[in-house]
Amino acid sequence: MEPKLRKNIEEFLAIADPSDEKIKEAALWLLRISPKSRAIYNTAQRRPQAMLKWIRADLTKYVGVASRGLERSEVKAYNEKAVTQVRQTLAVRPVDVNAEKQGAVPEKSIRGKRADHDSLPENIKVLWEKNSERWKKLRQMHEQLLLMTSSKDYEPCDGNELCHVMLQTDADIRNDYKRYDTYKAGDAGTVADDVKAAGAARTAITRALSRKNNTEEQLEALQDAVNLLYKLGGTQKPATVEKLKALGISIPNV
Repeated sequence: MEPKLRKNIEEFLAIADPSDEKIKEAALWLLRISPKSRAIYNTAQRRPQAMLKWIRADLTKYVGVASRGLERSEVKAYNEKAVTQVRQTLAVRPVDVNAEKQGAVPEKSIRGKRADHDSLPENIKVLWEKNSERWKKLRQMHEQLLLMTSSKDYEPCDGNELCHVMLQTDADIRNDYKRYDTYKAGDAGTVADDVKAAGAARTAITRALSRKNNTEEQLEALQDAVNLLYKLGGTQKPATVEKLKALGISIPNV
C-alpha cells in the first residue's frame, strides 16, 4: 500500500462522523485496493452513510495488513505459515485442559506438568496456568479462522489479523513453556526475568489505557497483563486501578 494512501485511510478511520463526500472518497480508495469492492463503491455513491460500516471494516483490514509489512500477494503465505505453526502447538494438549470430542486438530500427545510443579516458585507455576488459558484461546481462534475460511467470499486478507494474533499467542506459549521446562532452583536469570516480565506487563497496561477503544482480544490481553503484574508482586496506583475497573478488568487480591 502506498504510504500516502495509507495515511489518507488512517486519517479517515480516525474521523468519528465522516461526511458523505469523505465516505465516497474512502469508497474509491477501497476500490483501488480491492477491485472486488465495486458493489460497495457503487452503493456508496448513492447511500454513503449506509455503507460506512462496511467501508470502515474493509479499510481497517487492509491497513492492518500493511502495518504488518505485507503486500496483498504475501498474505496467503503468511496465513498458511501461521496455521501450520499453530496446529503444531494445538496437537499437544495441556493435561488440565479438557479434550474436544471432535477437535479440528488431531491430538498427538498431552503435555504434563513437572513432577515438582507444586514446589516451584509462584512466578514459574503461573507460566503453566497462563499457557493453559492461552492454549484454549488459541484453539478458539483457530476454530474461528476455520469458520471464516469456509465462507465463499473469504479472502486471505480477511483472516490476516486473526492469524497475526494467533502467531503472537503461539510465540508466548512456546516461550513460557521453555521457561517453565528449563527452570532450575537458584537460576541467576529468574529475578531478572521477573523484572523484565513485570516491566512488559506495565507497558501493556499503559498502552491499553491509552487506546480510545480496545477489542475483546486486547481486553483479554490486558487482563493477563494485570494478573501477571500482581502475581509478580507489582501493584498499580489507585487512579489506574479505577481506570482498569472501568474497562471491566478484575484486580487480583494480594
